Amino acid sequence: MSYKASILSIDKDISVNEEETLLDAALRQGVDYPHSCKNGRCGACKSRLLSGEVEHLTHLRFTLTEQEKADGFILACRAVPKSAAVSHEGAGIGKVMAYP
Repeated sequence: MSYKASILSIDKDISVNEEETLLDAALRQGVDYPHSCKNGRCGACKSRLLSGEVEHLTHLRFTLTEQEKADGFILACRAVPKSAAVSHEGAGIGKVMAYP
């Protein structure tokens, strides 16, 4: 299954492959998404999840705390879409919405 993600702030749609992170999908398609480490250590891609579900891959606890998760934050470099509709507000680039 793949997802279509729309980055609203730059009016761009991207495709997110199964088991692909939101960050990898954006970078693969030329989106200048803020990031640094790509493995959950720096927090540069921290974004707010507005709706839907993602699987959080392994990351450092201080980069994304349990409280931040409860407040709706994700790391785009460690977030794999797991629902039919995923929306998040990208770090420094605005909102992203994903659809199957």
